[in-house]
Amino acid sequence: MRTNEQIFIWFLVMLVGASTLSAQNKKEYNSEVVNKIITSRDYKISVDTYIPPYREYIELDYPESSIAIKNDSVFSDLFFIEESDIPYSGRGNELRFQVPLKKYTMDIDRKGNVHIKFSARTKVDKFNFKIIVYVDGRAIVNVFMQHHQSVSFWGELNM
Repeated sequence: MRTNEQIFIWFLVMLVGASTLSAQNKKEYNSEVVNKIITSRDYKISVDTYIPPYREYIELDYPESSIAIKNDSVFSDLFFIEESDIPYSGRGNELRFQVPLKKYTMDIDRKGNVHIKFSARTKVDKFNFKIIVYVDGRAIVNVFMQHHQSVSFWGELNM
């Protein structure tokens, strides 16, 4: 009977220790930190999942897939594979650009999530972005294009 008690106590100690270690490894985000980063208008969202319309999502191996806002410019290096309505277009390079922002707005909901909207125009297309950055740092980036189908990405706000 003592052996069973010792095994149970040992198991309980290991379980508590493992949960403590996993909590320490997680990034510490809260709404104040996320809001401060976003309002600075100098942030980067790294994406790791591509969500094409009407298909299953794709986990990205491309390590540099991201979108960054610096002052009044957007730096997009997002993965994109869709057919174009315009013949002889860039075919895949449409979401790799550096251009000025237009109509940038930011709202914070009751839960502390940040909703960002802006537009950008390149020689190839016009883009409307809708980004939601959750209080834990996760983000979803929705891209609506004039000459292509809309796509979405899952990612995380860089500290």
